[in-house]
Amino acid sequence: MFFYLSKILLFLLKPLVWIVFLLLLSVFTKNEVRKKRSLLLSLFFVFLFCNTFFVNEVNILFEKKAIQPIAEKYDVGIVLGGFSKFDSTLNRPVFFEANDRLMQALVLLKNGTIKKLLISGGSASLLGKKEKEADVVAQYLKSLKISDSLIIVENKSRNTIENIENSFHILDSLKIKGRPLIISSAWHLPRVKLCVRERDADYFPCNFMSDQSRKYEWTDYFMPSSVALYHFELLIKETVGYVFYYLKTI
Repeated sequence: MFFYLSKILLFLLKPLVWIVFLLLLSVFTKNEVRKKRSLLLSLFFVFLFCNTFFVNEVNILFEKKAIQPIAEKYDVGIVLGGFSKFDSTLNRPVFFEANDRLMQALVLLKNGTIKKLLISGGSASLLGKKEKEADVVAQYLKSLKISDSLIIVENKSRNTIENIENSFHILDSLKIKGRPLIISSAWHLPRVKLCVRERDADYFPCNFMSDQSRKYEWTDYFMPSSVALYHFELLIKETVGYVFYYLKTI
């Protein structure tokens, strides 16, 4: 029920849906006042939701700030999935934009900040059998000559709640008592923290949508950008996800 409601709400909140609707309304309505208002409002939405400056400032408020090199050491770093899949045509894993989660985790492993990597990610497919993301990533890491002893696999989860629940269950079964370091995209961490709840964990944000340096080009203030629109829609998706996760966990 929550899943379908969230999908419907997410669709209705998409800026592009409203822009297209208003443009169509401005074309097909016979009321001249409504035609003009619809056209002006659609242009305003294009300017606002495709504006690099505005979207970046909103994302800065949403995302956890980047952290400097960590002095503390951790027994395990939990890398949340959603950044790769197995491509059967290429017969190898392919990585998405969020693969910075894995890249930063490998740096933390190499410099000794974390002792082991727990890769969390199953298959979100409801139909058919697909490769489990954590299994695919583990094989990829082994191909890079990273020892099996440094990799823990959690391949049952289908969403963020299950990522956290299953990962902590594995840590309990392995009697790893210290705080884990959870590594995920900065825009994803608010939802992750909601799932962690009363458990003890630290967080490493990466894969930022925002440019926290605020080094804007003069065109960023007025030139529409498809990247800004994509980032704003991703922010809406995370906000909707946060609200529904909150309702589900109370």
